[in-house]
Amino acid sequence: MIFLPLYRTVAQRLSEGDWPSFFDSATVPQLAAILFIQNAQKLAGEHVAQASMERQFAKMITLGNQVNRVNTSAFQALLRERFAVELFATGLSQLAKIKVALLDDDHPADESRYIDDDGEWLFTFNAAYRKEVMPLQRVYFDEYQAELSVTDPQNRALREFLAASDESFNLQGYAGSGKTHLISRFTQLLHPKRTLLLANTFGQLQALKKRAGQHFVAATFGQAAGQVLDNNLLADSWRLKDKSRLQRTFQITAAQLAETFAMPPVSYLSPEQVARVCLRTVASYCNSTAQEIDTVHLPADVASHLLMLDKVVLLEITKQYWHELNKPSAEHIRLPIRGYHRVKLLSLIDGVLDTQYSHIIVDEGHDIPTPMLQILDRSPQAVITLSDELQNLNGMAPVRHTQIRQRYIAQSVRLGKQVEEVINPLIQAHPGTTKQLFTGRSDHCTHLQHYQGWQIPQQATTIIVADEFELFAWFQRLTHAGASFELAEATFKDFMMFAQDCIGLYNNAERPRHGLIFRYASWDALREAMTNNASFDAIERMLQKGYSQTDFQQAVARYVRKGAGKIILARVSDTKNMEFSSVYLSQGLLVKPTAHDNKDSRARLFSSLYTACTRAQHELVVPDGFSDWITDAVK
Repeated sequence: MIFLPLYRTVAQRLSEGDWPSFFDSATVPQLAAILFIQNAQKLAGEHVAQASMERQFAKMITLGNQVNRVNTSAFQALLRERFAVELFATGLSQLAKIKVALLDDDHPADESRYIDDDGEWLFTFNAAYRKEVMPLQRVYFDEYQAELSVTDPQNRALREFLAASDESFNLQGYAGSGKTHLISRFTQLLHPKRTLLLANTFGQLQALKKRAGQHFVAATFGQAAGQVLDNNLLADSWRLKDKSRLQRTFQITAAQLAETFAMPPVSYLSPEQVARVCLRTVASYCNSTAQEIDTVHLPADVASHLLMLDKVVLLEITKQYWHELNKPSAEHIRLPIRGYHRVKLLSLIDGVLDTQYSHIIVDEGHDIPTPMLQILDRSPQAVITLSDELQNLNGMAPVRHTQIRQRYIAQSVRLGKQVEEVINPLIQAHPGTTKQLFTGRSDHCTHLQHYQGWQIPQQATTIIVADEFELFAWFQRLTHAGASFELAEATFKDFMMFAQDCIGLYNNAERPRHGLIFRYASWDALREAMTNNASFDAIERMLQKGYSQTDFQQAVARYVRKGAGKIILARVSDTKNMEFSSVYLSQGLLVKPTAHDNKDSRARLFSSLYTACTRAQHELVVPDGFSDWITDAVK
C-alpha cells in the first residue's frame, strides 16, 4: 500500500474545483501526489507493480525539487497549469484499484515522517503509517489457538459470542463491516450436525454455506418450517403429501386460479385481477403477525378505490383460497404452495424448529419475515442472527427480543472514509433504532463525486434507479444518445414486460400484466396516478412521438449488451449483496417524504438510498445537493 502525502479532505475539495488558492502554498510532495493521481488511470491500465509506482512517485518529488532550485515556485506554477479537475477526479476513483491511498485527517503525519533532510521521499513511511490506519489488526484468541485479523468492533463482537456461545446473539453491522467473515469464526467452534444454517432465499443460503462450510446442515426458512410440519404424522396435521406443489416450476396463472374457484368480478376488477389481488393479500398476511386475514392485508393501491362491501367480498374469496391452499377440499384442487405459506402456518400453530439442532445461524437477519422471527424467538436453540436493518427494502426491519444480546459493528472494511458524509446522514434519517456512526477505512479511497441534471455518465459505472418507471426513462435516455449498456440479470425479464405493457397500454389500451401497473385500465388513469413523476413524463413524451413495440425491440437489439456494457442499469432491489467499482445514484431515488408517510415508507426510502450508496467500492457519484436533500427530508 502506498500513501500519498495529500489529505483526504484536501483531495475532495480539489476534485470539486473550489480551491484555486491551494497551489500558492502547496508543498512539492503534495504537488507530486496530484501529478501521480492524474496519472492513476494510466497506471491502472498498465498494471504497474507497487514498487515501481512508488519509485515513480519518488522521482516526481525529486523532479519537483530540481525545478524549484532553478526557479522558485516553478513546480507550483507548472502543476497549477496542468491541473485538470475531471482528470484528477477520475484518478481518485482509480486509487483503490492500484492499492494507493491518501493521508487520513484523523491520523495526521508530519512531513518529516515521509521526507528526509534532502527533501526526498522516505520509502519506510508507507509501512509505518499503514500500521496506524489499517482497521484490521492481528489479535490472538485462545479459543482458536491462533492470531486472527479483525477490526476492533469485530474483535469485541467475537469475544461477546465466545463468552456465552450457547446463548442467542444478534450482530447488527453496517454494509461492508465484515459480518459474513465472522460467520466462519462462529462455525469453527460449532458442531456441523448440531448447527442449522438458515436464510430467506436459496442464493443467500448458498453464500452462507460457502462461508460456514459445505458440511453444515442448511435450509431456507420455508424448508425448515416444512420439515417440522411434515414430520408431524398425526391425522389432523398440516403435512404436505403432494411435494410437487412446492416446485418452482409448478405454477398456475391468475386466470386459471379465477376459473378454479369461479371468482366473480369485484367493482372494477376482472376475475383474473381478483385472483391477483387474492395472491397479493395472502402474501401480505403471510408477512405479518396477524392470526386472521383482514382488510389491512389488501393491497393499499387497490383497497383505496373500493367500497367496504367490495373489500368484504375480496376477503371472503381470499380466505377460501388460503383454506384450499393448506387443506384442499377435493383432489383436483392443486395449488402452488411456497415457503412463506409454510412459515406462516408454523407460526400460527406456535411451532418451533427441529430440536435436534443446538444452534441456528441466520445471515441477512434484516430479511427475516415477522412470522419466522416469532418461530425463532420461541425456539429453544441458541439463535445467532447477523443483520443490517438499513438494508431491509420493505420497510422497518424485524427486531429481535430485547433480552437477546446485541452487538454493533460500525467500522467498514470495504468503503473509504470519503463516503461517511453521505452514509451517516442517511443512517440518522432512517426511522430505525441503529444510530452508531458509520466509519470508513482510512487506507482505502472511495471517491465521492457529484453531478448536475440528467447527465449520461462518461465513465464505466452502474446506474442504480428507484423503479421500473425510472429504468424505462434511463433506457430511453441512453438509447437516444446511442450509448450501449446492459441490464442487471435480475432486472431484464421484469423490465421487458413493464416496457411492453406501457407501450401496449398507451397505443392499444391493452390491459397491463406487470404488477406495478396492472390495475390501470387506461393510460389516463395511469397518468393521474403518476402526477409529478419526472420519469413517467419522459416515457409519455416518447410515446406521444409514436414510439412502438417495434421501436422498443430494435433498441433492445441494438443497444443492450449482455456482459459487455460500459454502463449497467439496475434497480436497488437487484443490487443487494453485490458490489460495483463505480456507482451512479440516479436522482429519481430522491423522493422527498410527505407528512403523511409512515415509518415503513420512510424506512423504504432511506434504506434504498443507503443500500445503493454502499454498493460502491472505488467511486460513488451522487446528485448535486444530496446532503442538503437529506437535511430537508428529515424536517
